[in-house]
Amino acid sequence: MELPDIDAALRERFGLSAFRGPQREVIEAFVAGRDVLLTMPTGAGKSLCYQLPAVVLGGLTLVVSPLIALMQDQVDALRRKGVRAAFVNSSLDATQRRERLEAAARGKLELLYVTPERFRSADFEEFLPRLRIVRMAVDEAHCVSQWGHDFRPDYSRLGEYRARIGRPPTIALTATATPKVAADIVGMLALHEPLIVRTGIERPELFLGVTKVELAEEKVPLLAERVRSIDGPGIVYSTLIRDLEALHVELKRSGIDTLVYHGKLSPQERRKMQARFMASERDVVLATNAFGMGVDKEDIRFVLHAQIPRTLEAWTQEVGRAGRDGRPAWCELCYFEEDLAIQQGFVEWANPSREYLLHVYETLRAWGERVQAKELDDLRDELLIKNRADNRVSICLKWLEVLGVLEGSFETHDLRLVRELDPAQLPESVGSVDKRRSDLEGLLAMARFAGGAEECRRATIARHFGLAEPDGPCAACDVCIKASTWRNAHLVERPTTLAAPLASEPQWRRGDWVRVNHRHLGQIVKVEGEGRRVRLTVESTSDLQRRTVDPRRDHVERV
Repeated sequence: MELPDIDAALRERFGLSAFRGPQREVIEAFVAGRDVLLTMPTGAGKSLCYQLPAVVLGGLTLVVSPLIALMQDQVDALRRKGVRAAFVNSSLDATQRRERLEAAARGKLELLYVTPERFRSADFEEFLPRLRIVRMAVDEAHCVSQWGHDFRPDYSRLGEYRARIGRPPTIALTATATPKVAADIVGMLALHEPLIVRTGIERPELFLGVTKVELAEEKVPLLAERVRSIDGPGIVYSTLIRDLEALHVELKRSGIDTLVYHGKLSPQERRKMQARFMASERDVVLATNAFGMGVDKEDIRFVLHAQIPRTLEAWTQEVGRAGRDGRPAWCELCYFEEDLAIQQGFVEWANPSREYLLHVYETLRAWGERVQAKELDDLRDELLIKNRADNRVSICLKWLEVLGVLEGSFETHDLRLVRELDPAQLPESVGSVDKRRSDLEGLLAMARFAGGAEECRRATIARHFGLAEPDGPCAACDVCIKASTWRNAHLVERPTTLAAPLASEPQWRRGDWVRVNHRHLGQIVKVEGEGRRVRLTVESTSDLQRRTVDPRRDHVERV
């Protein structure tokens, strides 16, 4: 069979003149019908390796991705290139989903993006026999493996789903996979004699460094100095929301205004924060690790970590969001050894035991029909969960969904048990002692990376991922070159005059101190709605009570 002209498609459909790195080898293999496992750095061009084959082959390429926030951007970008693409996920209503699935069934689409949860939905299952799926792409493929840093139960069934659609040639893509995770991806997806291409995790334009502090109080001056010394947009990651908010206040006292992004913000606030950051040339956003997955911004000049991530895989993925334009960017971890305790807690809370999952199930069953009047917090209270970071309940609920025991959600008040749970049906990974040990070993590897500075950072990373180590000093990490020397040679200092705020900046922002009705002094902790419909949640300093405030009816003044 004669292969399509991929060079012509590259020029005519994607406007590119040449392939980068291993793209040609991977695309030729995938077009020829071979399974592929590809690991490449964030921003290095993995998506082209399934998008180009989709436009030169007949039929439909099904793309499985967990990133709902990114699907819209990817589809919009493809449509601007004339590629017939669409996505189907929970952000659409039932009518919109059916319209797009109908278009796919009629052969009107070349690419269809879905989340793995779609395979459990009735409307998608109804259309599956009509979809002529000729290729399958699994993005963020490390989510398949229980040994990966972001294991997701729905991903664990993708091998089963792939078999259901006839095992089409499949490409699995990820930026981070150790040899153990790579082998697990191949096994879990049942890839047949795949082409395996694994390139370096980091990029040469990124400076990699770690600065150890002995006291928590040393963090803010260090981070403030870095923000002032590097011009351009940047991200500062923190693990805990409360620490993120405290950092926002402390930096503001230092004369540095920042955006804030985390899960407790309203959807409107998150959209505004992301839109402002995407449009900015100098804004700095303080964020939990949820920020960045749906952000494709090329000119991020620095990524700082105020707290240690749980794994080296997570750190490399997050720093990979810097410098996608090919220009120098600064990546640094502010390491305070006591922060390891935070991540140890997360490891425990990410690994509920089998007994714990059965306890969640029995509690829901005992509630009966009353479950539809309950909230998630009611279940957490019933199970004596007091720490908001304890994620065991949510993980157990997800497993019950994946196993077909549970349908609906607390948010929509339609949660219900649809069948009994047989403990024998629980996957081995649930409550696995080996998985917990593996997670702790991942944290230990991250701690050793942060605490040691005896060899090139890139050499340590390459060895961790089972890749070829650099021949000599990289000249772009804090072991191979003095950090200030590299920074002075490659980066521009931030101007002392702050950029004017964008016109779209909201009137009220989280963190503002206000006085309500001339009585209550407090801080805004949430902003919901827009324009005349805006509502503020203000935490009073006198009694720590949170009050919902309508600025149209209540007198609200900044202090």
